[in-house]
Parts: sequence; structure tokens; C-alpha cells
Amino acid sequence: MFTYQQWQNALTFFVTTFAELTVLFLVISFIVSLVNHYLPMAKVRQLLSGNRGYTVAISLGAVTPFCSCSTLPMMVGLLKARAAFGPVMAFLFTSPLLNPFIIALFWATFSASITLFYTFFAILMAVLSGMLMQHFGFERFIRDELFTPAPSESCDSADKPSCQTTSSECYAPPATKKPQTKTLITVLSKDAFKQLTMMLPYMAIGVAVGAVLHGFVPSELFSKLADVHLLLLIPLCALIGTFLYVRASTMIPIAASLVAKGLSLGAVMSLTIAGAGASLPEMIMLKKLFHWPLLLAFIGLVFTTACLTGVSIELLNLS
Repeated sequence: MFTYQQWQNALTFFVTTFAELTVLFLVISFIVSLVNHYLPMAKVRQLLSGNRGYTVAISLGAVTPFCSCSTLPMMVGLLKARAAFGPVMAFLFTSPLLNPFIIALFWATFSASITLFYTFFAILMAVLSGMLMQHFGFERFIRDELFTPAPSESCDSADKPSCQTTSSECYAPPATKKPQTKTLITVLSKDAFKQLTMMLPYMAIGVAVGAVLHGFVPSELFSKLADVHLLLLIPLCALIGTFLYVRASTMIPIAASLVAKGLSLGAVMSLTIAGAGASLPEMIMLKKLFHWPLLLAFIGLVFTTACLTGVSIELLNLS
């Protein structure tokens, strides 16, 4: 029988996380819309094209302190700008795993070698994952609705080729004066609320599932796994982490306590990367944007990254 404390923890998690994600989603969506308004889509495509595009995408991901869910509005903005698919996926991988705060926390909690190894693997797997998904044409598994322009959207001459690649024609209203600041803020705010409304049911379901996991899955579960054979333990931790909703900055102190309780460092790193890189709430939200093949490929690559990092740490005996 579940206790009152467990129900309270789950409810508190749901309310605080849902409120936080709602605010973040609105703010990030507004900022992305503002950037898209002033930065031509052609320029975004140019910045994120070719091999340089991966460097720009990973750098952008490394300076944005987003969790696996709050990184989605920016990813949507990049996809709508028709940025190269591989770099956008590299950004999606990198953003939850790397930012200056996480690196500093990793350095203080573990060691320089572990921090550098974690950073190297996160960047390497982000680039490889983006290249593989672009090479095998996974872009075709993005839902068409994502690229359907709203009636208020227009396309300049530089963006006409990209408009012709969408499933619907681009609406081009007569040339008018640039909107005043108040009008622009109103338009972009409405667009941000529209995106939030579209994602809200999926967000609520995802956070509710995360609340159940947070409130009713005992924290002692991981420390009890210490006796499991390492070859099974690392993928098991990666699998568990893939479904948890936790920020990397929150996961690092938990990781330190698990290592102190006897869990191997490789298994803990596997849990950390999978837990920060993906989550069940994020998967539920991504299902609104991706078809199953792309969603499963993304989950599989996060899982593989977590496992390879954990195994490599054990083989190199970095602990």
C-alpha cells in the first residue's frame, strides 16, 4: 500500500515540474519565434549546414541549460527553419547533457578525467548519431504537421525553395510595413501559446508518468543493483535511466551517492547519461512530432551512448 508521503511526493513533483515546463516552454518558444523573426531562415540553414553545422549545433546545445523536455521548442524552431537534420539531432542529444554548470558540477563531484571522458563521449555520440540519422534519411519520419505554415506566416524570396518542400503551399501576404513592437510581441506570444496548447496534453501525460516514477519507485532500488553482474548492470541502468525524468545537474549528486553505496562508476555513468539524455515525458512529447521509426531510433541511440560510455569507463578503469 502506498503511503501518504509517496502520494505527496508524486503530487509535488507533478505540480512543480508541470509549472516549470509550462513556463520554460512558453519562454523558449517566444525566444525562438523572436530569433526566427529577425534571423532569416536562409541564414539558419547556412549556419547549420555541412560539417560546420555540427560544431554550431553542439556549441548551441552546450550553452543552453535545458532538460530533455525543455529543449524541444528550440528543436522545433530549427526544424521549421529547415536547418540540416543531422545537426538538429546533434543539438537534441547535446543540450540536456552538456552546459557549463553540468561540467563544473561533474568536475567538482568526480574528477577531471571523468569529466573530460563524459564530455568527449557526449559530443562524439551526438555527432555520430546526427550523421547516421541524416545518412539513413530519418528526416522523412518527422510529422508533416510540423512544417504546415500558419496563415500568418510568410516567406521571403530566399525561403521559397524551402516552402515548396513542405506539404502545403506557403501563404505570402502583400508587402506591409514591419509590425510595431507591441504588435510583434502580441503575435509571437500568441504563436508561443499555440505551440504550448498543441503540446500541453502530451506534456501533462508525460509529467504524470514521471511523477508516478518519482513518487513510488524507491530510491534504494539502484543501490540494491550493486550485486548484479556488470555486463547486465550497465544496460539495465541505461534502460531505467531512459524512462526517468531527471536533469543532469540533479542526477550528478545522486550519482555520487550511488557510487559511495557501492554501485560501479560505469553503471552510474550509464544511468546518468540515459536519465539526462531521454525521459518518458520527452518520448510522449516527441511522439507528437515524430513517427515511430525516428522516435525509436532516438531512444536507441541514447541507450547505446549510455551503455558504451559505461562499458568504456569500466574497461579503462577510470574509477
